[in-house]
Amino acid sequence: MTPVPWKRRFAVPTLAIVALSTPIAAAQAAVHSPVRAPGPGEDELRKRLDALNTEAEKLTERYNKTRVELGKAKQAEQAAAKAAATLQAQAAPARTELGRLAAANYMTGSPDMLFGAGDATGLSASAYLVQSRAAAVNGLQAQIDAANRARNAAAARTAQVRQAAAQAETARQAAKAKVDEVTRQLDKLTTTTAKDPKTGLSATVKGSGLPAKMARKALGKLGSPYVWAAAGPNSFDCSGLVVWAYGKVGKPGLPHYTGDLYGQGRKVSKGELRSGDLVYFGGSLHHMGIYLSDGKYLHAPRTGDVVKISKMSDRSDFAGANRIE
Repeated sequence: MTPVPWKRRFAVPTLAIVALSTPIAAAQAAVHSPVRAPGPGEDELRKRLDALNTEAEKLTERYNKTRVELGKAKQAEQAAAKAAATLQAQAAPARTELGRLAAANYMTGSPDMLFGAGDATGLSASAYLVQSRAAAVNGLQAQIDAANRARNAAAARTAQVRQAAAQAETARQAAKAKVDEVTRQLDKLTTTTAKDPKTGLSATVKGSGLPAKMARKALGKLGSPYVWAAAGPNSFDCSGLVVWAYGKVGKPGLPHYTGDLYGQGRKVSKGELRSGDLVYFGGSLHHMGIYLSDGKYLHAPRTGDVVKISKMSDRSDFAGANRIE
């Protein structure tokens, strides 16, 4: 028996290296998720986010309540100020008349005022008129004083509510900052980046909902050839890629037809697009793809092409989008 040379017995297999040299394998190898640093996992972050969102909602409603109360306090303050101003305006002519009457009596030196002749009060008619006008002015002044006190109290209430509103807004903003931070952590934990070696475009999938999971699964087929009516696992047409990817994330049986797929889920506008939403093109919805992020989408274009990343801006026939959850 001829002995096997040492190098042949321990030669390193090259199959994996050769496989990666193929376009499809290279494209699929370009899909990667970020390295998981030590820290809370996705489930823990979602629990935190739910709790923070609940707290943020409570603080938002508290802030909304203080805004309503502030509006009412401002209205009350304005009403009190208006009432005080109205009484001041009413008192002005009465004070003027009183001053005129008093001056007239002083200048004439009416003996009725000095010796008590006149009506039953012991005052002359002119003196009695001065006294009655003085009583009216004093009554108005008492009302003015009360109105001013009400205005000052309303102003103090407005200041108090304004301070409470500011505190509520500060608390709301702090809660929002915490929500945003946990959301960033969750997005980082559930973000997948892909670079298409064919087009040179890079895109990310964000989130961990069913549409995002479907998009990640479909990204793994970058470089796979387009074959009419194919739905995987190694070749696809545009709707076949979607049907296959959804089947792999627990939603099998979707219709292999763009028109029927467009009738699933709920419609979303172009401005609402997020990872995993389905985008459609042409008046007859003859083509579709999977939105990734930043204006890019994944699709199986046509015979002779492969599953790849393209720009939404390269097409002028966008027809709509939906989200199947």
